[in-house]
Amino acid sequence: MNAEDFFKRLSDETGLNQSQSQGVNEILESTFLAGNKNKDTITQMISEKLGVDEAKADMIYNAAIGIITSRIIDKINPFKK
Repeated sequence: MNAEDFFKRLSDETGLNQSQSQGVNEILESTFLAGNKNKDTITQMISEKLGVDEAKADMIYNAAIGIITSRIIDKINPFKK
């Protein structure tokens, strides 16, 4: 999955536009590289960057992590055809 696929899938699942999806991606990339950021911190960062409430930010975070996780599982699943 390339970045454009991630943005589109995140947009489809959350209703975000392309720019907002890119913003979420930037937050995830910066926090994963920095390490030691917990879900609450990332959710707060998403809320501030996008101007959404904490519940919407939490939904966006969960969708993004779900997309990333499903992609990782697809790559390591030895039974996938």
